[in-house]
Amino acid sequence: MTRALIEAAFEDRDRMAAGWEPNGYVWADAPILNRWAYGVHPLSGTMALVGFLNGHPRTCSPVVAMLTGPGGIGWCRTLTGWLRLALTSDELHREGRHLLPAHARELELAAHDAGYRAPRRSLRPDGPIGSDPRWHEAADHIDKTAKDPELAFAVFYARQRRVPLAEARRAMEVFWLSRTMTFD
Repeated sequence: MTRALIEAAFEDRDRMAAGWEPNGYVWADAPILNRWAYGVHPLSGTMALVGFLNGHPRTCSPVVAMLTGPGGIGWCRTLTGWLRLALTSDELHREGRHLLPAHARELELAAHDAGYRAPRRSLRPDGPIGSDPRWHEAADHIDKTAKDPELAFAVFYARQRRVPLAEARRAMEVFWLSRTMTFD
């Protein structure tokens, strides 16, 4: 995935937030995801759709925006392009228009720049950063896999707490610094 793809997806998201709806020319030739359900993208850890694309099970790239009607029929904009949605198999489906928050653009770009790969689900903490040991385990994973571990951990924190990147950086600053300090 490139920065240009991420920017294009969020430009569409921003236009939709302002009231634009793509017409059939935009998504008419898009692949059809059938019997879809909400899922998690394995690399980013963010919301993606799973279903059958051309008869094969598939997880699409992370979703930026979607509009669905009865039975889940509609379309979605992912980070890599448009998908037409056929029937959903997900009981959690809510009809309507769904957009990522505006600050998600900065998170996706930061994740791209940092080489972020989400830790496995068992490493996702529930408690505060100072008391849940899974924060340290997730940081160890990120330290080993990311190009810029500090930025990648800020992305992880922001996604876990659903906050903007700047707020995540402030909140995890002392935690991250404590990981790099050594005392003789």
